[in-house]
Amino acid sequence: MKNGLLLAAALTLAGCVSVGTNYDVAAVDRLQVGMTKAEVVRMLGQPNQVVTNADGGERLIWVHSTGSMFGAEARSVGLPFGPDGKLTSVPAKTAQ
Repeated sequence: MKNGLLLAAALTLAGCVSVGTNYDVAAVDRLQVGMTKAEVVRMLGQPNQVVTNADGGERLIWVHSTGSMFGAEARSVGLPFGPDGKLTSVPAKTAQ
């Protein structure tokens, strides 16, 4: 029986997958307009994508998804930075 439980646990763990940057959702709520890219990256980790705008600004994008045999979950946040490298707007606060 013990071997059966170990096998079931191993198969369950083997079926889990995590992709992207597992950023802290609570940290997103603490972002403030005017923060530098370096400050935001320290809080959220490296972005998964950086898009350069025509005006020289950038949009940094974080994506994280997880999946298992029980379902999948995904979340993302894209943050706009001006040509000066400062955050120009923040997402609405998430419900607690």
